[in-house]
Amino acid sequence: MNRNASPSERRRSQILMELEHSPLVRVSQLSQDLGVSEVSIRRDLEHLEAQGLLQRVHGGARANPRPAVLEPAGEAVSDRKDRIGRAAAALIRNHDRLIIDSGSTALEVARHISPEILANGELTVITASLNVVQALRVYPSIHILLLGGVFLPAFDILVGPQTIDGLKGLHADRYFIGTDGLSLTHGITSRNVLEAEVNRAMASAASEVILVTDSSKIGVIGLATIMPVSHIHRLITDLEAPKDFIQAIKEQGVEVVLV
Repeated sequence: MNRNASPSERRRSQILMELEHSPLVRVSQLSQDLGVSEVSIRRDLEHLEAQGLLQRVHGGARANPRPAVLEPAGEAVSDRKDRIGRAAAALIRNHDRLIIDSGSTALEVARHISPEILANGELTVITASLNVVQALRVYPSIHILLLGGVFLPAFDILVGPQTIDGLKGLHADRYFIGTDGLSLTHGITSRNVLEAEVNRAMASAASEVILVTDSSKIGVIGLATIMPVSHIHRLITDLEAPKDFIQAIKEQGVEVVLV
């Protein structure tokens, strides 16, 4: 557990963890499990309800969805993205330093980090995505470094020279990156030139680049190339990915995980 977190912060994290597994928690049971009075538990529930993280009911509280996160316009999270995010999040270990990209599939990685690691893993998460911050902000054990820059409201991200400057001198173990397009000829591509520049700087700051994308992006070429496929360490995509593409990318030294 984060040594800098107060006892109340640690309890509230544990309450949220419990609500990951159960739609309803009881004050009496939480008091027993956490070793504090029912009065303290009720105060914790009042605090969490005020933040919109749960809803109090008689004798306890019930789960709310995680804090509302705006999806990019027209992009509903699919079962494929859910599976990809879950498989990618399974690679995360305690004390990892992560860079998490913007975009709906990278966001699924953040959403699927295990409750145990969220509560106790002391992760460091570097991001320019407000959606990623929103998904992780309630966990005191996670150290979030939000990069500055010019805000793009259509994507809820920060870009530009200030964002790139914020990455200087930083080092991450893993970078989870999404994409608007993926091809053998043009590599990972983005529809936004400013975002592509930030993505390149993020990749340079990480030991491992993990591309998370569903198969609909394979064969698509965006406006700006982020990096060639040979710079990817691992691709996590779905079972509908074209077999010839998967074989070709493996021949370039990329590990492929199909889910």
